Amino acid sequence: MENVYITIAGLVAIGLVVYFVRRARRQDTTRTDLKITGVRIDPPSGSVLQANTPITVTLNYRYSAPREPLYVWVKILDTTYDSIYEGSRDCLEPGSGQVNRRVHLTQAGSVRELFIVAKNQEFVEVFNQALAVDFTYEQAEVDEEWLNDGKGSEITGIKVSIPSPAVVKAGTRIDVDVAYTINTEEGLDIWVIPETQANMTYEGTTGRQVGTGVVARHFTVIDPGKLGSVRLVMKNAASQTVYERTVPVDYTYTAA
Repeated sequence: MENVYITIAGLVAIGLVVYFVRRARRQDTTRTDLKITGVRIDPPSGSVLQANTPITVTLNYRYSAPREPLYVWVKILDTTYDSIYEGSRDCLEPGSGQVNRRVHLTQAGSVRELFIVAKNQEFVEVFNQALAVDFTYEQAEVDEEWLNDGKGSEITGIKVSIPSPAVVKAGTRIDVDVAYTINTEEGLDIWVIPETQANMTYEGTTGRQVGTGVVARHFTVIDPGKLGSVRLVMKNAASQTVYERTVPVDYTYTAA
């Protein structure tokens, strides 16, 4: 009987250890000691720019928690004017390093704040820091041919990492391979955007695609609920939409 008690006590102890380790890991991924140790902005704050001129932000950083890569963006969160930000194609890695991110307005307007946003591997936001800036964008003089550049290009197919219909946990990243045919040497930006009012995120631009090929994109729906469609978008160098199509999907997101 004594041996039985010892065995039960040992199992309980092991269970507690596993519980606390898993709990610590969950806490570790939703907390960060990320510090931005240096920022360089080009062109400098105070500049007057033409619409679609990128602002490049170089970030020096340091962190040790969580012990995993972090996705990072520089965004314009003010929705008064239309803006585009660069996707997180190179993640932050624990330790110290440097990354560049670009963001810009696609129309005339002003930018008074940029935001450094970092998310963990579950796409939970763990860091948000504002940068005070002063940029004025003026409408660029663009001819009709430039505005229509790339029309006739198309997305010829998509392949998702989790075929629908499917039931997935909220916060699950879904990767999408997008096949395209592009008829402009300037290239086109491509997005896959979930059509939902729920909290979600999708990959920003990682550079314009040219010719014929396949590019990887991803999106994540953070909240439980249903997702019935995603929107495929192509924009040209003048930030004009030259292709747009809605694709039906059937995802049910459950509480994580």
